[in-house]
Amino acid sequence: MKTLFTSIGREFKLIFRNGISIFMVAAPAILALVFILVFGAVNETTLQLAVDDSVSAAELAKLERIADVERFDDAARMEARIRATDAVVGVRMEQGEAQVVFEGNEGESFISGTSELVGMALSAPETLPAYQSVPVAVKGGMAYNLSMIGMLLMSLFIGGATVGLSIVDERESGAIRAVAVSPMRLSGFIASKLLPALLLGLIGISAAALIIGKASLLPQYLLLAVASALVSGMMTFAIGAFAGNQVAAIGVLKLLIPIGMILPISAVFVSDQWQFFYYILPMYWQYRAINAILTNTSAFWPTLLTLLVSIPWFMASVWHFAKKVKFRMGR
Repeated sequence: MKTLFTSIGREFKLIFRNGISIFMVAAPAILALVFILVFGAVNETTLQLAVDDSVSAAELAKLERIADVERFDDAARMEARIRATDAVVGVRMEQGEAQVVFEGNEGESFISGTSELVGMALSAPETLPAYQSVPVAVKGGMAYNLSMIGMLLMSLFIGGATVGLSIVDERESGAIRAVAVSPMRLSGFIASKLLPALLLGLIGISAAALIIGKASLLPQYLLLAVASALVSGMMTFAIGAFAGNQVAAIGVLKLLIPIGMILPISAVFVSDQWQFFYYILPMYWQYRAINAILTNTSAFWPTLLTLLVSIPWFMASVWHFAKKVKFRMGR
């Protein structure tokens, strides 16, 4: 066990010594930030209001129908909240009339629209008529959803790819030959690579989910990341087997990234009757699981199939790697 932890510690030293690996570790967070810049925050667009103690409980209840409301004990604290970096509008009551307080750098349309909305909310009756909400798909929804799924798939992929680069570094320096003839068993070597890949995958998917505003779905993403451990391992040992140096590793990554991301997402353009061709790919089940999580449907079977389908692929990649570096399988 001590040897295993020592190997894992050495693994992280190798990762953070390599500039490309450091960039890859940060890639999920960078991609999530780019996603936010391109598509905007994933959170619902909701008006943010701050009120002071001049607003009664009944008036507060009416405002909460149209906005997320923060209440403060005095006007000074409310005004300090309005001056914060995010767009928050203040509401206070003076002699029975509502005053809407802005920071001053908002556009005229926002100021007039918000003032009218607050006025209508406060003048509305206590009870609202019955209504039914009907969701509609926004224009460009497919590009939005596929971009999000691709980014989350990349977050799962990045851990295995990063550790794969460290194996390439070991091959290039000749250290892998020493490991191959050392007393370390193949199972121990596999564990020393799988655990860092899994940890990086958990960190990557967590960072991406938190940045794009999907924190409520984080437990499901983490479960999928655990189920994807062998997919990451497959990527790790495939890179380690096919690339003998860093230049070759870049070429292998150019091949594996389309397989890991673009190929499973392409299933959305394929008729259901032909989907079975994708069933042998664990990345396809990752895509199905992420899509199920995003659409609030059960992701149990896609998550489980991600694990089960990845087993033969993982075993094949380990076998090829062990053969390539002359690591005895029976040890």
